[in-house]
Amino acid sequence: MKKIILTALVAATMQLAQAQQAPAPAPAVTSAPPQRQAPTPEQIANRQATHLQKVLTLTEEQKQKVYQAVVARATAMQQIKNKNRKELHTEAKPVKEKFVNDVNATLTPEQQQKWEQYRLQQKQKMQDRKNNQAAPANGTNVAPATAPAKLEPSDDGMRN
Repeated sequence: MKKIILTALVAATMQLAQAQQAPAPAPAVTSAPPQRQAPTPEQIANRQATHLQKVLTLTEEQKQKVYQAVVARATAMQQIKNKNRKELHTEAKPVKEKFVNDVNATLTPEQQQKWEQYRLQQKQKMQDRKNNQAAPANGTNVAPATAPAKLEPSDDGMRN
């Protein structure tokens, strides 16, 4: 009986010693997620021109003209963002207005109506997101969503 207890005690001691010698698991390294690179003006233009082609049923020729307008807009917006954050809104307004005018020049009257409706929808979505971000966590005092009164010439329906 003593031998069995002694053998069990020795086995338990050996297991404990092995457990203490095992390397501790490496601490989890919590590094920041890798930063996404900003898309190039060409990538932005390709994505937006393809999207507008679906929304407005653009021809290939119209898509190319919209693509060129978006490249010009995206390039100008990147330069404005890089150089001056404080005056972003005032400097971006003429760029957006030129973009809207360039796109309108390539569209048929029916497509212009579709695009105006699309821009209004996009403006409404942005206002809704802004209202939801400003809303408290418990959901009280949320301002009701109202449709934008009118489109400004600089409301291009695109993200900056």
